[in-house]
Amino acid sequence: MAKTMDFGLFDTWNAVYAGGSMPWDPKFEGGELLESEAYTKNFEQVDFIESAGWDYIWLGGGHFSTQASMDPQVLMLAAVIAARTKNIKIGSSIHRPLMKLAGEELSERALPHERYAFDNLMLDDPFQTAEQVSIVDQVSQGRFIYGAGARSRGSDERRDYFFEFLEVMKQLWTEDHFSGFEGKYYNYPAFYENYLSIPKPYQKPYPEMLLPVDSQESFVPMGTLGYKIAIGAGSSTHNIRGTTILREDVKSYRKAWKDAGHPGEPTTVVRIPTLLADTKEEAERLSDELMVLARKYFSGRIGIGSTDAGSASPETTEEVNLFGTAEEVVDKIEDLRETYSTDEIMFEVNWTSSVPREVVMNTMRILTDKVIPKFK
Repeated sequence: MAKTMDFGLFDTWNAVYAGGSMPWDPKFEGGELLESEAYTKNFEQVDFIESAGWDYIWLGGGHFSTQASMDPQVLMLAAVIAARTKNIKIGSSIHRPLMKLAGEELSERALPHERYAFDNLMLDDPFQTAEQVSIVDQVSQGRFIYGAGARSRGSDERRDYFFEFLEVMKQLWTEDHFSGFEGKYYNYPAFYENYLSIPKPYQKPYPEMLLPVDSQESFVPMGTLGYKIAIGAGSSTHNIRGTTILREDVKSYRKAWKDAGHPGEPTTVVRIPTLLADTKEEAERLSDELMVLARKYFSGRIGIGSTDAGSASPETTEEVNLFGTAEEVVDKIEDLRETYSTDEIMFEVNWTSSVPREVVMNTMRILTDKVIPKFK
């Protein structure tokens, strides 16, 4: 019998505009951003998956980009949802600590909101991030997964910098009295007095961590270090050279995990655009409409596009997606399980924030009633 799978909602706390259309939709007539209504609509989704017995909600977002996402503070939102729910696990996917190497300049691929954050926000430090994660984990009573990334694609040094950030946090969580840290990028003295400490997480020694793989070079290091990984099945970031290469990358990750002697089985989470309908004809119509808007979103002229690890481009989404009827999507998930040894799917039911709300909720209903039970 095949192993059961887990399923989660990937959500960036999508924006809502008066009139129901987004700024990159030709039907958009300049409607104002409805922030309070956005919270109401997004909480409806949280309440639905909590009551329907889904396994996770994964929260992604970023600073200064309210066109599509209303989530600049992933850890704060995770704490709010933790207090609102009792059953679902809550993951950040991802929290991006702002980090800068000496003399580092932002990539030319960066979007305007990313550049503004890079140029003007204070750097994150592992002490305060560790405190925040501990609070979320305590409020959720151990239902939190810390997913994080630092846009390290193409830079071994930046990846090592990020790994060191995580090592500082793990030491803070596991030591009763912080003994100090001496690394290449971070240096902290031991706590001066015995009473000095930070809040500890509910989970021991600390919450599970999820890291998005943003380059081929990251698969083996993440397996060696024992991190759970997320990939985008239809992502230009991960899948630029096709399924065959990505499959081999996942095998390399799993081998590195086992060679390092980590307990249990390595976990691969797949984030993928998802849209379901009750009939094949309706699914095709809605998917075609979504692809038109997604291309405008990624064009850079009207929408904002995305450079997130795991964010699927229109070109690759045409080839790899969970669009269709329940029966078609069940078959596609079986293929994902076989191809990538995945045991968890992040359903991105409002990919590019371009899906009508009623379609989002119907997709979630069909997933709940006709898809998820096939894998439990």
